[in-house]
Amino acid sequence: MLTRCPNCKKEFIIGDELIGECPHCKIKLMFKGKDEIIEKVNIMEIERKVDEITSQEKLSEIDKTIINDLKIEEDMDKIEEEIDKL
Repeated sequence: MLTRCPNCKKEFIIGDELIGECPHCKIKLMFKGKDEIIEKVNIMEIERKVDEITSQEKLSEIDKTIINDLKIEEDMDKIEEEIDKL
């Protein structure tokens, strides 16, 4: 049966299997019935894309000044270190 990946939108052929993965983007899929696809989310891929989006945000000079005055960066560094330890 020909199916389309809900993630990358490329088509590929599947047999009678109920679970598998897209040969193009490697996302895990569950096939149920004719042309009905239930997607298992690839969390790592979503986190990577979110990190790309958030890293593109630029702070204004006013925001940078406020952050420096509040010393939030130092606190954030400590929090990030604790998170890394976990």
